[in-house]
Amino acid sequence: MLTRVLLTFVLLGAAPALAQAPEEPHLPDLMEQQPAYLTAWKKMVAGEELPAWVNTFTKTQGAVAAPVKTIPVAGQPYTLGWICKPHDCGGNEVYALSAPEARQAWGLLISDGKRRWLGKPDAAIQAAIQSGVE
Repeated sequence: MLTRVLLTFVLLGAAPALAQAPEEPHLPDLMEQQPAYLTAWKKMVAGEELPAWVNTFTKTQGAVAAPVKTIPVAGQPYTLGWICKPHDCGGNEVYALSAPEARQAWGLLISDGKRRWLGKPDAAIQAAIQSGVE
């Protein structure tokens, strides 16, 4: 009897952890579900000389990705996504920030120990992206 009571308390204590809110989507998922994100990405990288894996991502949306985050910029909710080169994430990353409704995107490319801005972000956008860089 005591075992059943203890098991009930353990299971009830675990219930809140099992009922967590769903995880935010990943950038490739957003690009598939809401094509405006892919359009903004393509405009951001247009004319840029990029590593091959970023060009492949632009065509296929295949990369390692983390759930997007909402970052406030001037009181508006912007979406920050992160991707990296498959099987070689360390130092091969892109942080991409999308304006509300994916009207525009800016990014930070980290490659070969160098950082380069994409999409000509102003200081506020750069700061928002930097706030999400881990």
